[in-house]
Amino acid sequence: MQHSETAVKTDDERARDVPPVVSPWRDADAASWDAFVLAHPRATFFHQSGWKAVLEETFGYEPFYLSAWRDGRVCGVLPLFACRSLRGRRALYSLPHTVYGGAVGEDRATEEALLSAAKGLGLGPVELRNRYAGLLDLPRVEGFVTFEKALPATVAEVYRTFPKKAREAINQATKRWKLEADFAADVDTFYPLLAASYQSLGTPVFPKRMFESVIRRFPGATSTLVVRHEGRPVASVLSVVFRSIMMPLWSGEIPDATRLKANNYKYFRLMEHAVERGLTRFDFGRSRLSNEGVVQFKCNQGFEAEPLPYQYDGPERNGATDPNRGLFPKLRKAWNRLPAPVARALGPKLVRYFP
Repeated sequence: MQHSETAVKTDDERARDVPPVVSPWRDADAASWDAFVLAHPRATFFHQSGWKAVLEETFGYEPFYLSAWRDGRVCGVLPLFACRSLRGRRALYSLPHTVYGGAVGEDRATEEALLSAAKGLGLGPVELRNRYAGLLDLPRVEGFVTFEKALPATVAEVYRTFPKKAREAINQATKRWKLEADFAADVDTFYPLLAASYQSLGTPVFPKRMFESVIRRFPGATSTLVVRHEGRPVASVLSVVFRSIMMPLWSGEIPDATRLKANNYKYFRLMEHAVERGLTRFDFGRSRLSNEGVVQFKCNQGFEAEPLPYQYDGPERNGATDPNRGLFPKLRKAWNRLPAPVARALGPKLVRYFP
């Protein structure tokens, strides 16, 4: 006599048979939201509720944060903001002015429910800036890469992780130019260097209040490194820490920084600092593939480009708008020629239209 065997489901498997319920943001759910983010392997620094506050305080965008629930617990999140471009195009971004975002859920049904709820808002296309490949079957937005690698176990080993030419640049910075770095800088030291750097690139700068908000919202996770030449600040970077990852997000320098090898030295010291803090990975951040100079610089520091799995739900389009092609290079040159006070005053007002 034959007996059929029925697979016995675990409690977790039975729980996932329950369809998730998607709810809009409630302040009372912030702790549950953040606990889920900290536990999910594909969630990032920017999925935290504190980043929602930073974007609201800085740009005044309308948030549409969605959470999925099962049995009274969060099983997925999708942070979104509704933004309009300079051309008036409205869309939902996860997340604007942010390198990473997207839906993260414990299973595909959860992420599909979150996306369905986002589309149901009727606020235009949805762009998901995923750090890691998610569970949704959507078209990719090509053209973006990121750079991340493991840090060594000791500070003494950091120098040897750089390729030969990068080590030579670090040697020039320390021995010839006698650069020094410290973490005593505040936003008032950092921001002028950032603004000067952005204008040299022909890019509107973020408002100063954005960085003040980041430091206020994440006091234990932020650090501002400044590189000095003969006592004068020549380069700076504002970084954040998430889990065990150091992320240098915003960087600025004077025009002479290249000659002084200040950027090479800046990231070398930042990696040493990360190891001192017991961190294990260094995320060098997102770049556009078309921005060949930046991509090459990061590769020259010993990193490899990793394609980002950004996704898009909406009318078919040919990738993301590329500021290095079309009319944009001419506009960038014009911006570069503006008097510095004018660019610094206009930049924060315009940048909100380039989410």
